Parts: sequence; structure tokens; C-alpha cells
Amino acid sequence: MSVLTIASPVSTSTTTTEVETTSAPVATHASTKVQTSVDLRDAIGLRLKQLAKATTEWEQGAYKTANEGLYVFLQSSYQLYKELTDAKDENLMHKKQGLNDFLSLNGMDDYTSKPLPQKIIRCVFGNRDRRRVSTYNVVLRRLIADEVEVAGVPTHIANCGGVQEMSLGRKPGSLTAKEKATEVKDTVQAQVLAKVQTAETDLLVNPEKHGDTFAAVLTQNTDGSFTVNCIVDSKGAVNAALTAYYGAQEAKKR
Repeated sequence: MSVLTIASPVSTSTTTTEVETTSAPVATHASTKVQTSVDLRDAIGLRLKQLAKATTEWEQGAYKTANEGLYVFLQSSYQLYKELTDAKDENLMHKKQGLNDFLSLNGMDDYTSKPLPQKIIRCVFGNRDRRRVSTYNVVLRRLIADEVEVAGVPTHIANCGGVQEMSLGRKPGSLTAKEKATEVKDTVQAQVLAKVQTAETDLLVNPEKHGDTFAAVLTQNTDGSFTVNCIVDSKGAVNAALTAYYGAQEAKKR
């Protein structure tokens, strides 16, 4: 708020009386433009544009550099693992002892009996974030299982979609459990092995769920028939069954 003060008191006089007039401060308010709906929409659009630009710069700069640095640390960890498992190295025993000594000197005696990959990751990355360290441990074990060349570790991790994807155990192009279930759902629903309707199943019928999928537990009997033990209205159970079906069908192709 701005304050406009008019001149200090001025005295005026006439032949008969003297009148003193004092001017009080007069407050004026600066006009504020009222934003229209267009202005508000444009403002949000501008903010999003700026954020998107900043995010792109971050992904191509600091984020990318950070990931590349992480891959190098994992590469070094993998290289150390290779050295500590080289049966041809005459000094292998001393090197392993050096690892255990480091653990003891840094208050990590509990890890001396842990698997070698876990020991190495604990030493290299500390214990600041257990979940993250656990992820790195899984990645190192994946590198070992995949028998990756040391020099190719950064590229291999990047090709796998990064550390998080590797820790989930998925290879590039592989399907998630949900994707597998979706892949075979139509095929399974098109199959009709049998139709079951009893007084018990009638109690489970919901008119609003015609066409929906349910999961069931069946027991095979000695006479070759199957007994329906229960029917479950659960997406999780249905997806688990469909995923198992997908796996069985893929196994037949091998």
C-alpha cells in the first residue's frame, strides 16, 4: 500500500479571522490486475514448460552423471569380487583376510559371515540406506550370474534398464506378472473345460459381475474328476493363476 501525503499545514488569513487548515494523509491503493481464466491457464502451462525443461536438463546432466558414477562404483565392486574369487591367485587368502579386517575395524563384524557380494557392497556403500544397499547387492549378484565382463558392466546395467530394473530380476523385454496375465487372459476365457452350477455356486452369483473372472481351488479325485473347493473373487488370485498359466505355456515351447 502506498501513502500519499499532501503538503504540510498551511495557514491562511482574512481581515476578520485566521483559519488554519490541516491536510490528513490520504491512502491510495495500487491497482492489481485481476487474472482471467486464460491468464491462470497460461501461467500453469508456463510453469509446466519450465519444469519440463529443467527436468530434461537434469536427466541429461546431473542425473545421468550420477547414474554413470553409480555404475562405475558397481563395476569396481564387481571387479573386486572377481579378484577375491580367483582360485589361481596365490595371495587370495590374504586378500580375503584384508576384507574381513576392514569389516572388523569399521564395526561390521556381523558381516564377516555374510556372502562375499554382500560383504563387498556393505564396505563400498556403507549402511546409510539399507534398502538402496540391498538393491546394489542384488545387482552385483545379477552381474555375477550373468557372467558379465568387467569392462562391460556400465553398458550392461544401462541396457537392462538401470539398477532398479536389474534388482527386480527382469531382463530387457521381459514381461511383468500383470503383463503375463493380460497376455493370456483372453485365451483362457475362450477355453471351456467345464461349466459348474450348484446350489452352492448360486450363492456366489453377482448379477453385476457377469463376464468377470474368478479364481478357484480344485482337487483332483482318484476317479479322475475334480472337486471345486472354493471360488474366490480376487484380482490378485486371478492374476496369479493367469501368470502361472502363462509360465506353463511358455515351458511347453522350450
